[in-house]
Amino acid sequence: MTEFAAARTFTGRSAVLRRVDTAALSTWILAGGLVLYLALDGGGYDLVVHSQVGIVIWWIVLIGAAWGVLPARRLTRAAWAGLALFGAFVVWTALATTWSLSSERSLDDLSLVAGYLGVLALGVGLHRDREAAVRHTIAAIASAIVIVSAAAVVSRLYPSVFPSARQTGSFLPGTQSRLSWPLNYWNALAALIALGLPLLLAIATSARTLRAQAAAAGSIPLVVLCAYLTFSRGGALAGTGALIVFIALAPDRIPKLATALVAGAGGAALIAGAVHRGALEHGFAGATARHQGATLMIAIVLVCAGVALAQVGIGLAVRHGTPPRWLVISRRRARSATLVALALAVLVALLAGAPGRLSHAWRDFKQPNAAALHSRSLARFGTVSGNGRYDYWRVAVKATSGHVLGGSGPGTYQLLWLPRAPYESYVVNAHSLYFETLAETGVVGLALVLGLFVLLIGAAIRHVRRTRHEARARAAAVAAALVAFAISAGVDWVWQVPVLPAAFLLLGAAVLAPVARERIEGASIRRGLPWTARAGAVVIALACLVAITIPLAATTAVRRSQEASATGNTTLALADARDALRIEPGAESAQLQVALVLEERHDFAGALIAVRRATADASTDWSAWLVRSRIEAEAGHQQASVQAYVRARSLNPRSPLFAT
Repeated sequence: MTEFAAARTFTGRSAVLRRVDTAALSTWILAGGLVLYLALDGGGYDLVVHSQVGIVIWWIVLIGAAWGVLPARRLTRAAWAGLALFGAFVVWTALATTWSLSSERSLDDLSLVAGYLGVLALGVGLHRDREAAVRHTIAAIASAIVIVSAAAVVSRLYPSVFPSARQTGSFLPGTQSRLSWPLNYWNALAALIALGLPLLLAIATSARTLRAQAAAAGSIPLVVLCAYLTFSRGGALAGTGALIVFIALAPDRIPKLATALVAGAGGAALIAGAVHRGALEHGFAGATARHQGATLMIAIVLVCAGVALAQVGIGLAVRHGTPPRWLVISRRRARSATLVALALAVLVALLAGAPGRLSHAWRDFKQPNAAALHSRSLARFGTVSGNGRYDYWRVAVKATSGHVLGGSGPGTYQLLWLPRAPYESYVVNAHSLYFETLAETGVVGLALVLGLFVLLIGAAIRHVRRTRHEARARAAAVAAALVAFAISAGVDWVWQVPVLPAAFLLLGAAVLAPVARERIEGASIRRGLPWTARAGAVVIALACLVAITIPLAATTAVRRSQEASATGNTTLALADARDALRIEPGAESAQLQVALVLEERHDFAGALIAVRRATADASTDWSAWLVRSRIEAEAGHQQASVQAYVRARSLNPRSPLFAT
């Protein structure tokens, strides 16, 4: 009797396991889990964080390729093209380290893009069916974005729950009111929400169950409130563009417009509630802010529940109602109406003086600052000042003179900006992937990046044209999300915040998956890759692992040295710094750390040797020359100290350090 019961239990468990959709589970773990993990860990910006993720991903790819389980199905031509374009960009980045202004910065950048390539490779390799891949990827990423948005809003309403949420505001004065946690950068958080809005709208209008539709629609006011509290104009621009693309490509637009209007009204109500709670909106942490947070939380619950119920009504009407005849418009009439509407819009714009207004807006955009930028309310969204972006982009273009083909080297934009800056500003990135790529990797790198973006967005639009009904709505959402990221990447440094490129590449991988009929006719289609291709995949994985591991190990050793030096253990600090040099001999930060530790030990001769090597490794880094100036003086070399100081000032002439 006991053996019979055990057999029944084993049989029941086997049946449950057979019912588990492993493809869906793997997609949820990869897409949802990766986006959520990176978002909650500072967006993955820290080199150690994204390097560890990249190593895990490439090990999965390596083992899967070696065992023949990846890719799950034969790759499409578009998938091969995407991998080839991005792989070529990674190879070009590796080549660019040989002529870079700073080999260490370029190797760090190589580590970043090598990890991104792993995300795309694993995403492409996991999927067996394009429609299922799109459906599960959308649901997983949208769910992660809702969780991140909810955590961000709660950190504003109840600051004591997440003490680290105020970290960015403490380091950057004047940014306290801008919601940035957990990504620690407000524009990145807004860009992530902009990417997620069309995904949520697609689920709210195309999910199989009314329960899922209501949950997605009810989440939209919350994420809209979160986006508002970032005060990010770039996020608003990307979100608006994404919604326009989604409505333009999606089928049955009337119900989707109804859902968008209802959810948008809910978001507007919550924004109005935040505007009328000044202490909360400005990011204060006193008793007044806590009281306002508690009352706004009640409003959030009520508004989100109301929108969810309204979506249930819209869903029931779509499923069981018959639309009036005047709402059923043929494609020909729709195109004609669209053309007429565009013509009228152009006419109205001309009569309203649009050319003059655009010229004025362009002048405002070129201004590095504007009074409205300091506003902590809706007034901030009324200015078009680029907040310095025009100058960043202009320097990037001018710096390509003489380096049009290969650029100055990956990750070196800051070294280009400081000597050419028209005013003092601490800028690491060009606030545009496209301009920065042009400056750092030349026209070759820019062409490869643009080629990848065009391929992924084109694949999504092609999927829209080949699908119908709910599947088309989901495809339209992917296309809109990809466009949102492309817009954000054009106006900010979101490429350096890995959670955003990861979401972008995972969505792109979903539309590159094979279609369902290839799985059905699988008897005549070869599964996976031949052994030669698998061997090539293993070699590529090993190369990327090396590219990621070297900067990670060197950075970790330097940080250990800094920690040991802070505690007064100069012996351990020197050993760790020299370990970093053995791992990455050309690392400027490791040489500087050796110099600083030796200086602390009053070994000025040894410190001088190390700091001179650091300035040789990165001859355009002003900070290394400034340290060298001090150590030269301590070693008794007054003339050399002055020369090093002059060199440092020439590389960063706008710095307050050299004001005298």
